[in-house]
Amino acid sequence: MRELGAVFAVSLLGLLLRMAPFRGALLGGHVLFFGSDSFYHMRRVLYTVDHFPSTLWFDSYLDYPEGLELLWPPLFDQLIAGFALLLGAESQREVEIAGAIVPPILGSLTIVALYFLARELFGRRVGLVSALFFAINPQHASTSIFARPDHHVFETFLLVNLVLFLVIAEKRPEKRLWSAAVAGFFVAALGYSWIGAAAYLGAFLVYAAVQTTIDLRRGRSSEDELSIFLVAFGVAVALMLPFWREAWLLPSFFAAAGVLIFVLALLALSRKFRERGLSWTAFPPAVALLGYLLLISACALSSSGVVCHLFDEGLSYFFAGSLSWKVAEAVPLRAAVEPLSVVGFNLTVAVMGFAHLWRTDIDRPQLLFLVWTVLVLALAVFQNRFLYVFSASMSILMALFFFRALAIVGGWEWTRRNRDTSKILPKILLLLLLLPSASSFGGALSVRPAIVEEGWNEPLLWLEENSVETRGFLDPDQTPEYGVLSWWDRGNWILYLSRRPVVANGFQAGAEDAARFFLSGDEGEALEIMDERRSEYVVTDSRMLGPGLSSIALWGGESPSDYVSRTEGAYEHAEKFRRTALARCHLFDCREMGHLRLIYESGAGSSTPANQVKIFQRVGGARISGRATEGPVVATLDLTTNQGRLFQYTRTAVPQDGRYEMVVPYSTEDTASVHAVGPYHLSSGGKIRLLDVGEEGVIGGGEIRIDF
Repeated sequence: MRELGAVFAVSLLGLLLRMAPFRGALLGGHVLFFGSDSFYHMRRVLYTVDHFPSTLWFDSYLDYPEGLELLWPPLFDQLIAGFALLLGAESQREVEIAGAIVPPILGSLTIVALYFLARELFGRRVGLVSALFFAINPQHASTSIFARPDHHVFETFLLVNLVLFLVIAEKRPEKRLWSAAVAGFFVAALGYSWIGAAAYLGAFLVYAAVQTTIDLRRGRSSEDELSIFLVAFGVAVALMLPFWREAWLLPSFFAAAGVLIFVLALLALSRKFRERGLSWTAFPPAVALLGYLLLISACALSSSGVVCHLFDEGLSYFFAGSLSWKVAEAVPLRAAVEPLSVVGFNLTVAVMGFAHLWRTDIDRPQLLFLVWTVLVLALAVFQNRFLYVFSASMSILMALFFFRALAIVGGWEWTRRNRDTSKILPKILLLLLLLPSASSFGGALSVRPAIVEEGWNEPLLWLEENSVETRGFLDPDQTPEYGVLSWWDRGNWILYLSRRPVVANGFQAGAEDAARFFLSGDEGEALEIMDERRSEYVVTDSRMLGPGLSSIALWGGESPSDYVSRTEGAYEHAEKFRRTALARCHLFDCREMGHLRLIYESGAGSSTPANQVKIFQRVGGARISGRATEGPVVATLDLTTNQGRLFQYTRTAVPQDGRYEMVVPYSTEDTASVHAVGPYHLSSGGKIRLLDVGEEGVIGGGEIRIDF
């Protein structure tokens, strides 16, 4: 009972820590989620609640105006939708609350599963300390906090349980088949939850090959061992069969089927080696050759080379592929983690914990854990995002280091002589290992979602209220009337809060066109992109001029150094950047532009440095033309923003053959949030003309004649 009570207390601690940010996520009657993908998960959840169990597979509000076929597997969103329906949720807010509390629940359940996994592997004491480390692990907590309904937390839950039941199958022969079948269920659930699940399945294939080699060396049969994986992956393949042809499940299905076939071949090959008394040293090369032949055969037999295509795409995606340096979570570990940070400390301790496993008497379940841990760590080295999965192994490794360190210290002469004093050493060491992670929760009660910290929530609600509603938000088979262009990492926020279609979002579809627009040095070229994308609004923020500009340049196929450099923490912009559409809009309020105008700006957000969001509108522009023989014609207009900031718009036209023409985007009416405080002043050759321009003329492209 004491053991169960301790496990309950640790899981409750984990739940409370993950619920702590709820105050920051509940704002003004809205549930504002952490991250970006969480918003799209909730869009899909809301649709699924109305059409349960069917979910959203095509969204005309993405990659506007093309629309986008979704490749997110459905299980996580269906889980939240089912939970919301079970609670009787009816309104959008009630569904959002249900979605917000699912991650902490899954997080605390994962703590319990990790305890049982560590207990099976290394005993009760290691299990309990591992669960404690995991409860306060910042990487896992960040994916399982209140209002973070992203599939990462579910992914970790499924993986920990998958390894747990494989370990149980290894250790308890009487439960072997049942435990293996349950493990197969978790393999299938993983495939139904994340399209990249195949990356994890390779660990079990490697383990099967390594353990069979060890068994041959020791003269033992591997049939019982391999039967576990035959049952597990046989069940997984059977559960995936109904939807195996779907693009979102195909990689996971082929991976599971590949492991199943490989294990069958491994079983046959190991039998031949034993029957003929072949040396075990020849087995690893034979396995490598076998794996190569199986892959080549699968590529040759599959229609249109789909297996090879998926294999190549997977390698490119996970190991320094096209997303590296373009997406923050895909950046390699060395560039994302400081050695003297909390994550750096935990990683260092975890790596030292490997020493406990690096020994000749390691048993089969521990070897399985070691191989799985090494593979997940390798994924995290290439893409730091996988730290949330490695956090489970990290917690167990830290517990192993703790007990290893105690054993070493306990052997010192000083410790044996000072037994009373040495009794407090375990508590001190445990406290030192817990303190860095615990310190990261210091501001948990006050933390707020990035959409709030960066000041995007109010501008997007304003955009919803002050733009024409588009059709099909709740039925996204219909094509909406217009779209909104912004950088892709803000797209999900715009779609969810403003309820407007976006050119680019977290799926990165449309990102290249968005980058081309922002980097365009010519207004005509920028407008062509907007017209192709049928965009009427552009939304920018200050971060796009700083940390986001390098990503924009990379997506645009250009060198970031051509636009921005960083010196002593400050961003310095090159002259080339000042000619871009991004700079001309965000920094210069559309001066010398004829078809884009500022219509809203936010106050500085609470982030450091301060972030400001601006919204621009694409208009036809009022065309002013006439005779001018005494030099350039300059139009100036004084305006004020919704924040009370005064600025001056200017537009210059050089006459050709005695005639000039210019297009201006601002009217002189004072009804808008950003409005003029007087008429246009047109000057040429010392002459001044005052001109009022109506809103209809600006929107519809009216013509005005003024002669000098």
